[in-house]
Amino acid sequence: MSPIEKAFASRTHEVEWSGIRIMFALADEISDVVNLGIGQPDFDTPGFIRDAAKQALDDGYTRYPPAKGFADLRQAIAEKLKKKNGIDTDPDSEIFVSVGAMQGIFNTCLHLLDTGDEVVVIDPGYDYYSQIKLFGGVPVPVPVYETNQFKVDPEDIRKAVSPKTKFMIINTPSNPTGAVFDADSLREIAAIAQKDNILVLSDEPYEHIVFDGKEHVSIGAMEGMKDLTISAYTLSKSYAMTGWRVGYVAAPKPLIDEMEKLMEHMVSGVTAVSQRAALAAIRCDQQCVKDMVQAYEKRRRIVHEGLNAIEGISCILPESTFYAFPNITKTGLSSWDLAKKLVREQQVAVVPGSIFGKMGEGYLRVSFAADETQLHKGIERIRKGVEAL
Repeated sequence: MSPIEKAFASRTHEVEWSGIRIMFALADEISDVVNLGIGQPDFDTPGFIRDAAKQALDDGYTRYPPAKGFADLRQAIAEKLKKKNGIDTDPDSEIFVSVGAMQGIFNTCLHLLDTGDEVVVIDPGYDYYSQIKLFGGVPVPVPVYETNQFKVDPEDIRKAVSPKTKFMIINTPSNPTGAVFDADSLREIAAIAQKDNILVLSDEPYEHIVFDGKEHVSIGAMEGMKDLTISAYTLSKSYAMTGWRVGYVAAPKPLIDEMEKLMEHMVSGVTAVSQRAALAAIRCDQQCVKDMVQAYEKRRRIVHEGLNAIEGISCILPESTFYAFPNITKTGLSSWDLAKKLVREQQVAVVPGSIFGKMGEGYLRVSFAADETQLHKGIERIRKGVEAL
């Protein structure tokens, strides 16, 4: 062991390599790979957003930004939250511009968790485990089931709550399952939070990508939840801005103050030019978002029909996001074994469901953020791989 490794703080070992990144590393070793694993829109950032960034450079936005974000951007975010999410916020004290939604989640764990504090998470669900464990927290998984369209039963959350519960994480629309939690379920979850004074971290990166007339509801808008909810958002998915690294958090003032204070010590603030691009995105008429969602809806049908045509695979129709979550248990392979076999032998990359929790075993995550040609090619390669078993 090297001197630097001996010097590592013990908390470093609580952070694991992302399973998604491990799959990408495998895919990078193979030529002509169709990548249906990455959660990244294949669209370019809309031109008017890029133009706003170019103009910002000419206007001199090359200096340190305010730690919690430019005032006009926070004002625009407050207006969007009121109109889209039904959440009333003070732009001066209750909004923090972050490096994507991920920084909001990371900072929430950092500021709220002490050793032994428990965090209720959905399983299968996005991988929040490393952030929680890094700060001494204990993830408490609540299972969701394909038979219920991967929607959480509030009663299961109630059973998971203990005196050690510090907060729960709710992700709807949900990665990787595409489930949308309805208003009645969220009201029951809100009642649990209020009864036991439990905070809710509401992670909402796919708020715009919802199909078939489904409605996205923000739990932070519900009666009695304003002081208990930390709502995290990003521009990455809705506006094809993954590389710009802009998100925001709506939360009670004391937490926003802590995030602002720490930002000064971490990175000073979100890149100024990215913030000006974000302002253009939030203030636009949102037609670009509608156009992308329409394309995702068409791609969803391609993937859903294609996967269900493969013997040994079944797949429910996702209600949101740009992910399908097919059941592969009839293949007889674990999700990791099948994913590795597909990338090595068929040159198609997907994500093993087990990285999203114990209940994700027996599934794969297949992204339909790729174009139609790639989707058809990728589904055909999956078919060949499964048939070869």
